[in-house]
Amino acid sequence: MDNNSDEIDLIELLKIAWNGRKQIIIISFVFVLVGVALALLSPIVYTSSTTFINSQTESSSGLGLSGVASLVGVNLGSMSSGSEIPPSMYPQIAESVQFKRDLLNSYIDEKEQIKLEDFLANYNDIEKSLTENKNKLFISEYEDKLFNVINDVISISVNQKDGFVTILANMPESEYAANTCINAREILQETVINNKIKSAKQKLEYSEKQLTSKRIEFEEIQNKLAYFNDSNLNLVTSSVINEREKLEAEFQIINAVMIELSKQVEQSKLQVSEDTPVFSIVKEASMAVKRSSPKRTQMVLIFGFIGLVTSISYTLIKSPIAQILKEINS
Repeated sequence: MDNNSDEIDLIELLKIAWNGRKQIIIISFVFVLVGVALALLSPIVYTSSTTFINSQTESSSGLGLSGVASLVGVNLGSMSSGSEIPPSMYPQIAESVQFKRDLLNSYIDEKEQIKLEDFLANYNDIEKSLTENKNKLFISEYEDKLFNVINDVISISVNQKDGFVTILANMPESEYAANTCINAREILQETVINNKIKSAKQKLEYSEKQLTSKRIEFEEIQNKLAYFNDSNLNLVTSSVINEREKLEAEFQIINAVMIELSKQVEQSKLQVSEDTPVFSIVKEASMAVKRSSPKRTQMVLIFGFIGLVTSISYTLIKSPIAQILKEINS
């Protein structure tokens, strides 16, 4: 009996929907039109991506041991060593002011005539402020707006297990998306490299500075000794011999220091080269042929489906709601 009742109710619902088919078609058509309008008016976006890995931090054994250790709450830091920035921190680098400024200052076209800053400012109608503040810590309203736009343009994700880093760039032009993606990767890698070799580079600069200073002293004592020998060719007095030995001893000392500093400079250069991270590009950014959004067909179908469900629901509940309201008012 209950089954028959349910069957009758279903038939009644189908009858109500069929009787209101014109209304269902009209409402669904309106939703489809809205979907078409949004699909046509939505800005076109092309997406380009690049994937790379820091070869020096890649260690399968270390990663495996780190995975086991993490189960007991121990972090071995297998993805980083020394003062190197771990890949997990790369997204934070992209959030830094310096990274965004460097990216805005990069060119996004092949002829290097258009900077990202100028394109984003024109595309998003952002007016540049006439007042300038030379303080690097100051962020103007103009910069702040551009920084917010960059957050939608660039995204960085890290595969914590394997250490792969993926950068995505979303731009209205396919060429601009690819170049922006490459620029972001290069700036990010340069930041990591500079941080890693900072100590070794400072030591190298100090050694080179000391070597330059000693080289000047070496040339001075060398010239002084040569002039003294030329001036006292035929003199063999004790004072001349003593002075010559004194100059020669000073020359030998400075020469020995020069040799040692030269060794330190070469060792420092080798250390800088050894500390410099090596990045392996797994997938290079390329110009996308198809846009990533809007997906117009999908948008129209979704809006059409929503319109169909909405119109059918409205048609089915319209009469019961009207009856309930009538009973309440009476």
